[in-house]
This record gives sequence, structure tokens and C-alpha cells, in this order.
Amino acid sequence: MLLERAYRIPSKSFFLFGPRGVGKSTWIKQRGGFDLAIDLLRHSVFLELQRDPSLLEAKTANLKAGATIFIDEIQKLPELLDEVHRLMEDRKLEFILTGSSARKLKRAGANLLGGRAHTYKMFPLTVKELGDLFSVDDLLVHGSLPVVLRDPSLGDETLASYVGTYLREEIKEEALVRRVEEFSRFLTIAGQLNATVLNFENVARDTGKSGKTIQGWYEILQETLLGRYVEPWRPGFKVRESGHPKFYWFDAGVARVASGLAPRDVDNTWKGFAFEGLVFNELQAYLELSRKGFSISYYGTPGAGEIDFVVETRPKTINRPPEFVTIEVKYSRVWKREFEGPSRSLRSIRPESHKRMLGVYMGDEALGFDGFEVYPVRQFVEQLHHGMIF
Repeated sequence: MLLERAYRIPSKSFFLFGPRGVGKSTWIKQRGGFDLAIDLLRHSVFLELQRDPSLLEAKTANLKAGATIFIDEIQKLPELLDEVHRLMEDRKLEFILTGSSARKLKRAGANLLGGRAHTYKMFPLTVKELGDLFSVDDLLVHGSLPVVLRDPSLGDETLASYVGTYLREEIKEEALVRRVEEFSRFLTIAGQLNATVLNFENVARDTGKSGKTIQGWYEILQETLLGRYVEPWRPGFKVRESGHPKFYWFDAGVARVASGLAPRDVDNTWKGFAFEGLVFNELQAYLELSRKGFSISYYGTPGAGEIDFVVETRPKTINRPPEFVTIEVKYSRVWKREFEGPSRSLRSIRPESHKRMLGVYMGDEALGFDGFEVYPVRQFVEQLHHGMIF
């Protein structure tokens, strides 16, 4: 199965970060446009350049100014970036640099080329990219990693291998935690808490570790690109606003297998959180592709409920209030008017700032209720990627 990704290769040097298995290397190779490829996953190549990073110059000696070098998995050898920087400056070479973990680069204080290379992110396949090849319900169970969708019959074996490889290569070999088995148990709980509001102390009680340790382990998940925090939006409209972050795994299938759930054990509660994650993936991918730079948060207050996503389309300044769009995501075939409550409550406080109230659901019909717009998920995704939502 070969699917066209929505990304476009920039004309100048760039970093491309994304979790393992989202198709970064495959996409770069399919698009071509480079003169030399260096794969740091090849052990002999890695050892050679680890011993002497300056050998990169020898490998590029026959290339002329303007030539492009593709280096795969740059996080495995952060010190190579000093040589990349020098070759960009002295010989005017261009580089495509892919990576599946920002943590090692961050820990090593890596030279990120002083802004000479833009940074891009790649996500799992979106509903927009997949079209009608897979049902949304399938994606909530199996996720949308290309390596999984190529052979769905082996999906769980592939996902189990994915989680095992992560523990072995990202956690154990990089010595990110003292005891991998404890981190493995934490992964099970973190998978079960996908798309929920986190309280590190509560998770700590379930694992027998400290809240500080749990927070550090979630930071590892984020820095190794297995997921991302969504912070609470705190505009100060109400006295008591939620203060804990949510954590969304990057892929529903990986989260499910990490949590220990078999496909037959998936219920509507799990699918509800996974559906939120699917919409979050679409929002992230759209904002990355459009380069709009809007922030995504959630909003909640005691007694008023929770708004799944708040997209701030104009930040607050000294002279003007923020502008924002709210999105309620419901895994339901029928839209219930009660779903609108939290968004309507927020609009009553700041009607001039609250530009749109949106709902996304599993039904088939687009609906409208006194300024509240409701879309089937596929229609929402289509409008989103055409720039019609914000």
C-alpha cells in the first residue's frame, strides 16, 4: 500500500522529526532529490562516524555546492551536527536530517544549526490522507501507522514489536530509567490514561513511584515523541479553571497495545478517548502543514464540564483579548444537545472572543443549533485541511 502524504519537501536544509514508523525515511526516499544518503541505523556506518565525525567531510568530498545529503536518525549521533553545520557554512551543502527522538539531541546540547535548517514534524497517517481505505472505528483500534496498515492482519504483532523495540532501543540502551520493568508497568498505565487529564500523584500511587518520577517518565514519552501534553487553557475567565495537563499518545494502536488491551476488549469508553486523539492528530497535522502556529489547549472548570480543544487563533495582548475556536469531540452516532453545554457556557462569558463553537461526532449529518456547528468527522477533516475551520 503506497499512500501519498500531504507533506512537501522544502527547498533548503531541514529537520524532520516524528515517531518511529510514521514513514519519514520512506517518504524522503520516495520523493528523492538528494545526492547522498547516510543511514545511522546501519551499525557499521554509525560506528565509523561515531569514532570520527569528521569523516562526513570525506564522504561528501565529491559533491558540489548546493548538493543535498540525507542523514537518517540524526539523534543517534548528535555530535555529527557540528560537522553538518561546518559543511553548510564552508561548502554550501544542503541537508535533510530525520529523527525519531528529540530527547538525545536535547540532552547532548546538540547544535541545531542556528536556524539554518527549519524544523518540521511528521505524524501518523491522517483521515484526510487515508480517505475511505479504512473506517474510523478501525483507526481507533489499530491506529494509523503505515507499517501497521500495510498488513492489518498482523497489526497487533507489529504493534507489540513496536512497543518492545521502543523499550529496548529508546529506554534500555539509552539508560533513560534505572529499571526498565518498572517503566514498562508505567507504560501500561499511561496507555490506559490516553487523552485523560493527568494527576501525577494519582498515577504515582498506582505505580508505587513518586509523583516527580511519574512526571519525569511522561517527559520521556513526550521527548521520545510517543505523545504530547495538551495544557489547560487558563484565560482567567473563571476563578477555578483546570490546572492539570492531558496527555495524548501519538497513535491509538500503540496506546492500546501498551495498555495491554486486545482488540476484543476495546469498548466505547476507550474509543471515546481514542476518537479525541484522532481529532487531535488531525489538528496537529493541519497546523504543521499550514504553518499557522496556533496553540491547542483544553478548557475545564468544576461544574461546567470540559471543552476538548480550544484553538487560540489570536493570542491575548495588552490591548486586545484573545480570539479562539472551541471543538467538542464526541464518539456518538447521535449528537445530543447537552454536548454543547461547556462551549455555550464559555461563550456567555466572552462572546466577542469566542469565534466559533464546533462539534465533531460519528454521525452522518452536518447540523446547526443557534451558532453551534456540528460535523461528521470526515466532513470536519475535509474542511479543516482546506482551511475552512480556522
